[in-house]
Formats: sequence, structure tokens, C-alpha cells
Amino acid sequence: MVVLNPNAGGRLAEKEWPQIEKELKQQNFSFDLCKTEKPLHAVQLVEKKIKEGFRKIIAVGGDGTLHEVVNGIMKQKLVNADDILLAMISIGTGNDWIKTHGISSDYKEAIQQIKNGNTIKQDVGKIIFKNGSVNPEVRYFINSVGIGFDASVVKYILPQKKKGKSSKKEYVIGLIKSLFTNKNILTRLQLDENIIQTKVYNLTVGLCRYKGGGFKMSPNAVPNDGKLDITLASKISKRKIISCLPKLMAGKIEKIKYFDFYQVKNLILHASGPMCTEADGEYLGLYPLQVSIIPSKIKLISNFKPDKLI
Repeated sequence: MVVLNPNAGGRLAEKEWPQIEKELKQQNFSFDLCKTEKPLHAVQLVEKKIKEGFRKIIAVGGDGTLHEVVNGIMKQKLVNADDILLAMISIGTGNDWIKTHGISSDYKEAIQQIKNGNTIKQDVGKIIFKNGSVNPEVRYFINSVGIGFDASVVKYILPQKKKGKSSKKEYVIGLIKSLFTNKNILTRLQLDENIIQTKVYNLTVGLCRYKGGGFKMSPNAVPNDGKLDITLASKISKRKIISCLPKLMAGKIEKIKYFDFYQVKNLILHASGPMCTEADGEYLGLYPLQVSIIPSKIKLISNFKPDKLI
């Protein structure tokens, strides 16, 4: 099964699909093509195809496309999630997940990597959140969750993203707007047994290392170590955030004194006011409740090479 999101990368996926399709066929791939037509459509398509017997899936799009495919795999109950083999041909705006896994952004090289068949079983994150409803909702994630500033940026670019007009330029505009509007929110955090009460400006929960189009927000994350990597920015001013940008852009977040780092299995958050929340670059809304990890849950084509695989 190939899941194609034509809107990915500001409709770049739609433009490049004929060349990708040609290369797949030249490399002797036989597949059914499913095109997404609306938000969360890939979730439905994946569930349907798994019921039809499909066990191999290639996602063609951005991190949001991968996010939906993973949710389709996790939400179906017919087979175990790790009975499915998932691969990625990345044509999005951020393309963050592939950076951790060593997957090429060149579609020909990515297809060759799929043929090579190197795999790992990656952890999957689970977030329980509320979005204006009484009952909490559940969403799974494969790369990261952002609460506060990160998610505020995603919220600002959402209207253009729905129109298939997402781009680096839109992200920068959203980032600048968030600098002026995002606030520190008094929050009670429970990180496993450790309780922290502080004013949170931004909180990143990472399974993989990169987000926001290449920012290394979770530098110590290992995608199959059974841990959530927490990067916390609290009680931080706009001036300090701006002063941090050079080190952030250089991938040296661990050298910034305004950030704290934790590794946990569960996170529970109680905020005194609304906090924007996103997962894998997809806007979820407000008031996150709980984030947890499901170890080694999904089988992926990957070239991730830490010193020692878990």
C-alpha cells in the first residue's frame, strides 16, 4: 500500500508523484495507491487496507502523513502493530523524522533504502488530550509532541497548511508571531515520580531528535530505548529565547542554560491556562493531559545507527 498526501510540501508531493511512481515500478514494487483527500483520511485508508490483508505500507508525504499512517496502524485491532512494515518517502515541509533515522530526502535513494530492508522496532508515543470536548481524545505519535511555543507556531501556520500552502516561509512567520504571543503558563508537571511546579514556556517530548524543520530539540533521543526525552523551557523571556536562536539553529540546545532535560516513561501535565499542543507537527488543540510511551511497537525501515541498538 502506498499512501500519498498530494498536499504535502506545499503540493510538491503531487508534483513529484509521477517520477516516484515510475521509480517504484522500475524497482519492481507492486502496490495499491491511496490518495488522501482530507485531514486524518490516511487513518481511515490504512485501517481499511489492513482489513484487506495489506501488511506493507509506504507513506509518501511529510511528517503529518506519517503521523496519520501510524495512527491508522495503532488504532486498528486486527493485527499487532509490529506485524506491519512501514516505510517513508519524505516530501514535506519539515521532514524531521527521517533525519533521526538516516532516511534520504532523495526519493530514489529512499526507495533503494526500502529495498535494502534495514528495520528497527521503534517506540510509539501516546498522548491523551482535550480539545474543547468533555471527553479526552487519544492520539499516537512517532516523532515528537510540542506543548506551548512549538505548538503555537503550528497553530499559526494551520490555515495555510489546510490549503496545501505550507512552506518554510510560513513556518518562519508563525515562529515570529509566536515569539510575541506565547506566554509562560503556571504548570504542574509529573515526570514519572518527580513533580515539578513551574511556569512552562515550551515543552518538547521527543522519541526522535529533530522537529520544526531541523531543530535538534531532543539531542539524546533514541527511538527504541523505551524512554520519552523531555526538553523543558520554563520562566523564559522573549529576549532570552531570541538570544538562544543561534545555538538552537546550530543544534547545540544542550549548551543553553535555560533548558532542562529529562528521560521518563510517563508525563502528566496540569496547566493553569490553555496551552497549545501538537504531535508530529499536527495541531491537536489545548490542554494536554498525559503522555506515555509504548516500547518497540512499530516496525520501520530505518538506518538509525546509535553506538548500540537497544
